[in-house]
Amino acid sequence: MKYAFSHIGIPTTEEKNWDGFYEPGKIHFTDFSKDEYGVEWVKFDADSPMPEMMRTIPHVAYLVDNMEEALEGKEILVETFSPGEGVRVAFIVHNGSPVEFMEVKE
Repeated sequence: MKYAFSHIGIPTTEEKNWDGFYEPGKIHFTDFSKDEYGVEWVKFDADSPMPEMMRTIPHVAYLVDNMEEALEGKEILVETFSPGEGVRVAFIVHNGSPVEFMEVKE
């Protein structure tokens, strides 16, 4: 499996100029592709269903070619979901922290 670095996501309680909102997870986020260092800020609504680990610990994200293969044998934190057209995302637990896998189809 090949992993290509995508971005780092940092939880915050501060207000930012949000680029999007993922309604099912109640997550506000900035567009990491606009940041010169690939930083994505994420803020979770009080009633977000996302796990505490995701809401409180920064995550590193990697692009993967095949989501099912990337997840094989891993401890799943958040099952695969689609935050936008052509994108699938899942989170695993690795050494006590969240790691995001992103599969992008063009």
